[in-house]
Amino acid sequence: MTNKIDFDEMGKTIFSYVLNLYCPDDEFPYPLQRGLKGSVLGSVFASYIAFMLGRVNDLPGKDRLCQSLLALRDPKTGLFSDPGILGEDFMKPQEHSSLYVALQITSFAHACLHCLGVKFDSRVHWIAPLLEPNALEEWLDKLNWSNPWLVSNMDMFLGNFLIEWQRADPGNQKILTALDRYFKWHDKNQVPETGYWGDQEDFLSAMAGAYHIILHYDFCGKKLQYIDEMIDSTLSLAWKDGLYVYGGGGGSCEDMDAIDLLIRLSKVSDHGQKEVKSILNCGAVMIHLGQGEDGGFAWRLTPGPGKIPAILGLGDNRINALKGLAFQFIYKMRYRSHYNSIHYYSSLRVYPFKINESDMWSTWFRALSMALVARRYPDLFSTACHWRFFSWPGLGYDPF
Repeated sequence: MTNKIDFDEMGKTIFSYVLNLYCPDDEFPYPLQRGLKGSVLGSVFASYIAFMLGRVNDLPGKDRLCQSLLALRDPKTGLFSDPGILGEDFMKPQEHSSLYVALQITSFAHACLHCLGVKFDSRVHWIAPLLEPNALEEWLDKLNWSNPWLVSNMDMFLGNFLIEWQRADPGNQKILTALDRYFKWHDKNQVPETGYWGDQEDFLSAMAGAYHIILHYDFCGKKLQYIDEMIDSTLSLAWKDGLYVYGGGGGSCEDMDAIDLLIRLSKVSDHGQKEVKSILNCGAVMIHLGQGEDGGFAWRLTPGPGKIPAILGLGDNRINALKGLAFQFIYKMRYRSHYNSIHYYSSLRVYPFKINESDMWSTWFRALSMALVARRYPDLFSTACHWRFFSWPGLGYDPF
């Protein structure tokens, strides 16, 4: 039985969500979530959604966004800043840092400018010292790999910048050598038993960390080690509802990381194919059922009993999915904060969002997750998905 998801119609409701959050008087015209001011992060994520849906030309304020964003680039370092962030105002200062945010904003700004079709100098000169002998390896070694989910983001940003510079200057031998060293470090430090990197105590964190890293292996066509082990590890993390957070409802990052990881690995290995396809089908349906009435998606999804008919169409997975729905309800009653709390993007106090309400980041990531499954397994869906993926390195890169 195929899933009755009309991606064209869903795309219209998603874009309506974006349009309804437009703030015409703000320098950056889109907020992270309804009720907040327009911001850098909210606006770049809005551009990602518009690009995915092929609606960039219909995005109000895009020219102003381009101008405002380009003004944030430091010509000396190539790094972008966010004027809304004042100092080191973090909820978790022991984890995040100003450097983390600078690398993240720069990577996100690059993707936004690509989405909007802007030509710009994509070289990030901040990486120049890391091109020297042993410097790149020492930088990676010093990252706190007891938290692979966190530090793999910085790892990914570095990889993004290396690849973008190489694309801008293909004959630059220093960059080519640094990229080779980058992959050799990861080959050396991968954990054979799981296929992940870093500390394995928090397995979900290790999975998310691995996802950030394999994107560059895929982009550069590098051979990846321990693929079957990585598939088994990732499948073991799926919860009863087909998503990847204990207690149900998933998380926009956790779910996307696991889904995209399995999509990319399933292209190069037949290991566990039946289970991979089944769990991805279940996850895509549960995400679809979690779309809000406003057209957007929340970080945490809470499909209600009215969604049971769609779950019954899941075939072999319907029993587990129904159990997952029941456990979601029980868990929500016992641990209300699991579904109703406020999170802070990258622990930044200026970016609070309610995890049970639609936000720009979750809307992009959750829609993208469904699109990945639909492109990988079109036979599971009643209509084709023509949404677009990125052609540049990093999150959202086209695996097909």
